Amino acid sequence: MDVQSCNGTMVVSAELPGLKKDDVKVEVSGDMLVIEGERTREHKEDHAGYHRWERSYGRFYRSIPLPEGAKTDQVKAELKEGILKVFIPVPEMNQESRRVAITG
Repeated sequence: MDVQSCNGTMVVSAELPGLKKDDVKVEVSGDMLVIEGERTREHKEDHAGYHRWERSYGRFYRSIPLPEGAKTDQVKAELKEGILKVFIPVPEMNQESRRVAITG
């Protein structure tokens, strides 16, 4: 999962190969962005003399704290080619940077 800020928008990206939008739930709860879902995969092979059926299942849940002032009523999400992107408008903050001395 990647989180970045770009031109007043917080962008959260998650790789979810093989999942459809109905398999994923995105919601804003208070000051948190919650992404959850379940991955189910079944693979079946029939060959002369044997039969193989593999199953794998797994739930996932991630919560990401939202910055103060995030416009939660304007959150948008899209799932394209296995990549989920969630866009959250946030106020731009002027943050000055300063070098911190390392001791020891």
